[in-house]
Amino acid sequence: MTEKEVTIFPNMFFGLTHCIDEQPDNNDFKLHNHDNVYEIVLFLSGDAEFYAEGNVYKLKPYDMVITRPFEMHHIKCLSKKTYERIILYISTEYFEQNRCEKFESIFTDRPPGTGNLIPADIVKDTLLNPINRINVYIHEGSLTAANGVVIEFLYLLNGSKSAISPSKSMDKRISNIVMYINEHLSEKITLDFLSEKFFINKYHLCKIFKKNTGYTLNQYINYKRILLVRELHSSGQTLLEASTNAGFNNYSHFYRLYVKKTGMTPKNMN
Repeated sequence: MTEKEVTIFPNMFFGLTHCIDEQPDNNDFKLHNHDNVYEIVLFLSGDAEFYAEGNVYKLKPYDMVITRPFEMHHIKCLSKKTYERIILYISTEYFEQNRCEKFESIFTDRPPGTGNLIPADIVKDTLLNPINRINVYIHEGSLTAANGVVIEFLYLLNGSKSAISPSKSMDKRISNIVMYINEHLSEKITLDFLSEKFFINKYHLCKIFKKNTGYTLNQYINYKRILLVRELHSSGQTLLEASTNAGFNNYSHFYRLYVKKTGMTPKNMN
């Protein structure tokens, strides 16, 4: 469910990596999510678009994109131009561990797929310097110093809320449908219902939904429900309670889908 393995420094609750793909291959950047990590990507070079929950952002150098756990996203490279980025990973435990819970709001206080992009001019003015210092301190072996700058970075990132750029949806109808699905996962959602509610022929809906999200409608709903089960189970609900509250009509259905998608049984769920 992840594009590449996320590395968090032991006992530090954050990680950073500098990646360069000289000949980017979109097969390496498939739609994915991170279960318990906030991701901040500083786009340095390339010819790419960022997709999140049916919305798309055209990237330019020094744009920054943010995602939260269970927010499905991917990068699409439009040419073979070298794709370079710095990625900062923040564990969901980081904010409590460092007593900076209020800095989590920039990730959580928005609907999925919206408010993901911090424009390059804001990044270069306030956010580029701390990201570079974090990178330097890590390479010098001083994670404590790097952690201090991570907190500073999160403070500045939250100060950039007013400058966050809106997305450009490839199809506004799909964005509305994705938002509806995320808000009503516990309810019965069918193709016929969505077709009638959003005034779209169901065959056309299937086609444009797959084009915008990379998933069929049923695949997307089931995947999001599995993610919701994980979230509810981690908060203390039993697997039966969580699967019911996530919209699965019975536990056997959830069990089969979970095994099919992960290759593991739900009892191994983290």
